Amino acid sequence: MPQHKLKVEELKTRLDKYLAHALPAVSRSQIQRDIEAGRVEVNGRKVLEAKFVVRLNDRLEYNEPAADNGELRPINLPLKVLYNQHGLLIIDKPAGLVVHPGAGFKGESLASALLFHFKDIRVVGEDHRPGIVHRLDKDTSGVILVAKTPEMYEYLKDAFAQRKVRKEYLALVLGRMAKPMGSVDTPIGKNEQDFRKMAAGPSPDAKPALTEYRVIEELQNPETLDFYSLIRVKLHTGRTHQIRVHLASLGHPLIGDELYGGKKVKVKGLARQFLHAKKIEVRLPDETWIEAESELAGDLKEFLKRLNSKIVNTL
Repeated sequence: MPQHKLKVEELKTRLDKYLAHALPAVSRSQIQRDIEAGRVEVNGRKVLEAKFVVRLNDRLEYNEPAADNGELRPINLPLKVLYNQHGLLIIDKPAGLVVHPGAGFKGESLASALLFHFKDIRVVGEDHRPGIVHRLDKDTSGVILVAKTPEMYEYLKDAFAQRKVRKEYLALVLGRMAKPMGSVDTPIGKNEQDFRKMAAGPSPDAKPALTEYRVIEELQNPETLDFYSLIRVKLHTGRTHQIRVHLASLGHPLIGDELYGGKKVKVKGLARQFLHAKKIEVRLPDETWIEAESELAGDLKEFLKRLNSKIVNTL
């Protein structure tokens, strides 16, 4: 009888299907990481080589990791560091990466990557949020500040409160803006109808929020014929979902942001909201200002090219 061979990719698929039934609490992505981490053995030997082939009647064993005790674990994820001086980091965060674990989430995060690359950061700030003084949504790319020392952490918290931090974003919104520039000065609080969302307007928990914008290019989707506005946004406060909420309140939700814009902003060729933290400036304790910029993320650039943007290569 001829021996049947499986490439490692097919092994992963079959093993995933089996373990999904045998270990329903373990996610598919976690199983794949465990394979790559050497927790799968074939005939008593760990298999790490990508070209390893499995034969009929080989014995496969999965060494399930110990139960998670809730402690944040270091994970070796690549980090793009734009600035690393004076106890301060500026990181260029990719889209899709959660900043820190939250309720029900214990996967990869910027926080776990920071623990791996900067081990002393564990003692900075709050549990599960080492060094983190502000955040970006999972699907927002771009610059984020991180404190490496307790002293810088305390300083940055005050710096945000005292407006010593300036943040600038690039956003693509639905429709043509009525004015080439303007601002939204409307408080933001929790949405009483949907726990996932925030809402603009007076409410018991609403806090002041100020967003400034300027149109830099008007575009049209050649497939849907919808008009879009590419804008620069400056935040004067840092409320949850502030840009998304304020622009949606004007009738111009972010392209790709179905939570606030519904189906009308879902577009072919863009798998997330079009929002990028382009630049950040911070005033240091010695009164000098520093800044860092992030090049527009590749997926957002490609989408602008599809819209025939004239300025995409300058962003």
